[in-house]
Amino acid sequence: MDMKAMYKLSYGLFVLTAKRGEKDNGCITNTAIQVTSEPNRISIAVNKANYTHDMVLETGKFNVSIISEKADFDLFKHFGFQSGRDVDKFADFTDCARAENGIFYITKGTNAVIS
Repeated sequence: MDMKAMYKLSYGLFVLTAKRGEKDNGCITNTAIQVTSEPNRISIAVNKANYTHDMVLETGKFNVSIISEKADFDLFKHFGFQSGRDVDKFADFTDCARAENGIFYITKGTNAVIS
């Protein structure tokens, strides 16, 4: 296989957020796809090493904020370059709101949320 082909795949970028107990977290992921429209179902993939993975696996609940092309690089740094095991990513982060499921979603640099 030509490995250059792997770099030509197109996909979006997302902030996957979850909540376990009183702890909120989120990470950048590149895999969220529609599976069915009736009923509405999506599939996500997240690295098993990510703290958010453990939270979603345990609770089965999450939100997906779809990152806009106009998003600031700070959004990627905040959710992609540090671990929720080491920092509280939502402690001073104000560009978010809680969805009906009680989990944060991102309000700036995104164009939609799936909850």
